This record gives sequence, C-alpha cells and structure tokens, in this order.
Amino acid sequence: MKLEDYSIHAWIIDNKIKTEKGLPLDFKNHKFQFDIYRDFTPEQVNLKAAQIGDTVCKIFKTFWIAKKKGLDIIFTQPTDTDVNIFAGGKVNRIIRQNPILQEWTKDKDSVEQKKIGDSMIYYRGTFTKKAAISVTADLLVHDEVDFSDQEVIGDYESRLQHSNYKWRWYFGHPSAPEIGVSHYWEKSDQKHWFIKCPHCQERQYLSFPESICENREIYVCKYCNKELNDSVRRQGEWIKKYENKPFSGYWIPLLIAPWISAKKILEYKNEKTEEYFFNRVLGLPYIGSGNKPQKSDILGNLTNKVNEQKGRIVIGVDTGVHLRYVIGNDDGLFYYGQTKKYEDIEVYLNRWKNSIAVFDQGGDIIGVRALREKYPGRIFLCHYRTDRKTMQLVKWGENDELGNVIVDRNRMISLVLDEFRQRRIPLCGTEEDWYDYWLHWKAIYRIQEEDNIGVLKYKWMRVNRDDWMHATVYWRTGMSKFGSAGDGFIVSGEKEPFVKLAPVANLDGSVKQHKKWLLK
Repeated sequence: MKLEDYSIHAWIIDNKIKTEKGLPLDFKNHKFQFDIYRDFTPEQVNLKAAQIGDTVCKIFKTFWIAKKKGLDIIFTQPTDTDVNIFAGGKVNRIIRQNPILQEWTKDKDSVEQKKIGDSMIYYRGTFTKKAAISVTADLLVHDEVDFSDQEVIGDYESRLQHSNYKWRWYFGHPSAPEIGVSHYWEKSDQKHWFIKCPHCQERQYLSFPESICENREIYVCKYCNKELNDSVRRQGEWIKKYENKPFSGYWIPLLIAPWISAKKILEYKNEKTEEYFFNRVLGLPYIGSGNKPQKSDILGNLTNKVNEQKGRIVIGVDTGVHLRYVIGNDDGLFYYGQTKKYEDIEVYLNRWKNSIAVFDQGGDIIGVRALREKYPGRIFLCHYRTDRKTMQLVKWGENDELGNVIVDRNRMISLVLDEFRQRRIPLCGTEEDWYDYWLHWKAIYRIQEEDNIGVLKYKWMRVNRDDWMHATVYWRTGMSKFGSAGDGFIVSGEKEPFVKLAPVANLDGSVKQHKKWLLK
C-alpha cells in the first residue's frame, strides 16, 4: 500500500491537491488546520469563526475517508438551497481542479451524491423529515449546525444504526450557548491554539480584547504587551483543555488566522453587531438575553387572578401529529393542551359561541380546512412569511383570501416574547400547570444571518418541540383583530397593552378546580 493510503497529507502532496480556486493546498497560512486535516476521531466538533477554510477541509477529508476507508457519508447543509450552492459552487469546483477527484467520481456524480470507489457521499438538507430517512451512513458530517433544524439533525443519527463506525462530526459558527455546535463543544476536549511569545517566552492562546492593543492596532502578548507578528501566530500548537472527553474539539477564531490583521478585527468590532462579532469573528456563542427565552420571561407571568373567560375567546392551534393549542382572551391565557382529534377543538368552539380559532395552515392541510368549512368566519389559517418587505406584521385576507392570515414569522415571535417579558400576557395557573408549556419556549433560540445582499436579519430556530410557542403566536394573531384592542397591531407602544396586567403570585387550589372544570 502507498503512504497516501494512511496519510491524508501524503495524498495531498502526491496528488498536488488544489482548492476550488485552483491554488495549491498548503498550510503556510493554515498551519492551525494541519492537525485538523489528519484528525479522524469518530466524534468531532469545530467551534469556528466564519470564512476560516474549515468547510474545504471537511470536503477533502470526506473524499479521502470515503475512498481509503470505505465509509458511506451523509454531509448536511441547513437547507436544500444551501446544498445546491455548496455542491455546485464548492464541491464540484474542487473536483474540477483535481484530476484525482475526477477519477474517483466518474461513475456517479450528481449534486446530491458522489460515488467514491465503493462508497457514497450524500449531500442533504435538514428542513424536511424525508431528508433524514432515505439512506444509511457510517459518518455524519453536519455543516452550520446552528442554522440547521436541530430535530432533523437528531433524526439523522438513526442512519448510523447499522454501521460499525457511527461517526459524527459537527462544525459551524455558534449562536447561543448550549445550542447546536456549542452543545457538542461542551462535550469536547476543547483544544485551543497556543503560541509562544518570542519576547517573554510565555505560552498563551489569543483572545479578545486581551490579545489586541486597540491604540496600536496590533496583536500583543498578554503578559509583556509586546507585538505578536503574523509569523508568531502561525507557529502554534493545539493543546487540550480537558482529557477523556468523547469529542475532539477545536476552537478556531479569526484571531489565529495570519491573514486577518488586528486592525481588521477592530473594524469588525466597531462596524458589526456584538452578536456578529462574537459568533462570526471570535467563533463564540453570544450570551444575549434576546436570543433565548428565559424561564422567568414566561413563568414570570403567572397570576393568581382567575380568568373569567369573558369577551372574545381566541384559540391558537399548531397542527401536526398532535393538535397543540392555547386558549385565552384579553386577560391572558387560561389553558393549553393537546389532542389528535379536531372534535376536541370543536368542543371549545361550541362552548364559546363567538370564539375564533387561528390554525397553522401547514401541518395538516385536510382536517383544518374541513373545520373551516364547518365553521365559516370563525376558523383562520395562518401562513408564515419571512423577510417581508413591508413593516406590516399581520395581514388578514380579504375576498378570495378570506379566512387566511399572513404573519411575519420571526418578528411576530419576537413581539410575543417581548410582551411576555413586559408581563403583558398573564398565565392563569401555577408553575406546575404551565411547566410543559414553558419547555416549548425553552426550545427556541435566535440566530443572526446575512441575506444575499449582506443585510443582517434575525431568525428563530428550535432544538426541540416548540408547538405551544407557535400556538401562542397564532392566538396573539387572533387577538390583534378580535381582542378589545381591535384591529391594528401593537408595534410602537402608541397603544396600551392589549391585556390587563396582573400581579405575579402562586395560585391556590381554587384555580386548579377551575382548570378541571374546563376539561369536563
């Protein structure tokens, strides 16, 4: 056997491997990637900044391991569109630049899969359930984990059940703590890139702001404050923070990239948002209060005041295998639950003759539309839209679109969460009553991403079931039209809160009896 059958670096040298731009793949400016290339630990995680060259590394590693070790691989991007851009704009360009890869992929080469010897590499998205159930694999490689559907990422693990390997690699720039790639980083040995100061000989890893002098716009030693030039930053080594961890982990901030000057880091700090700077420059999760609901945000709205269920009752329902719903009025939410039968929702519609229900239109396209036909003027189908060019959060359908309502998804979720934080949505019950409901808010987190023209926008993602959160958004949508505040959404603080504020306190047994009555 050849040395390149054992060493990916020998393979790179022997075959004069090039990047997608046709440049030789060398490690002069990417010495920090040398060990990452040859790391074939079964479980890996890279907590990284943006544009660090890590994706190219994973492309070459997956080609090599498929050919030399015979592993079948699933390589995911967040969406199917991302897959097309990634495979067409990155993978295929790399293949065209390297004759050895052209030879390896000549039998079967499409956007979604590459045949490498007797092995396959499948490129898949994460926002459809079917993406995770069609093929089996020995290795899962998940790119941009935090921007992917976390539930589907978990579903992909079932594709490893019949493998003797069961390898998992996760990488991407992080979002919030304990979410996505940050979650796996906490399970790793957390390797940092250590360099030695040529002046005082102290070993250290670069961090911000300690390793940059803002006045001189240079990298400096944390101990003697003398300059660390690009050559010094190149000559480092990876050192583990922990031993005996299941994941091999690397923290890769832009600070260790020799081609990124201290001046450029400071420009990012001054011109970008704090969240962008942490996530995409430092490669660190951003601990921002607005990015993840806290328990106090939701359960801080508990009240001992019994909701008299007067006025217009609105029911918000998220559809799917289960119908998960919330019920409330101008005085807040007084019940939530789940069922598999639309007949149970009808019980509430008949109990409150003037009540209305706002349903998710996408989870079940048949049952909810049949219900709308049965209760004309009382059932509305909510259609989420993102990146709307208008400032309007909610648009109710008219004429042929009567019975439909369009909602700006991400901004609406933010608004409802803000109203919880401002204690505008009382919850009638105890913490025990509403704990499962809170878990559906706990499951979401907010990321910041750039659109195709470089504009930063927020997007809400999830790590687990979030149905009752969405049901609350649908309820709030209904309240914007049918609550006492009338039509006209609260967006600027010009109107009074649509609910009556109530004190926060524990409930006694009388409210539990009230809740039991509702279940009859």
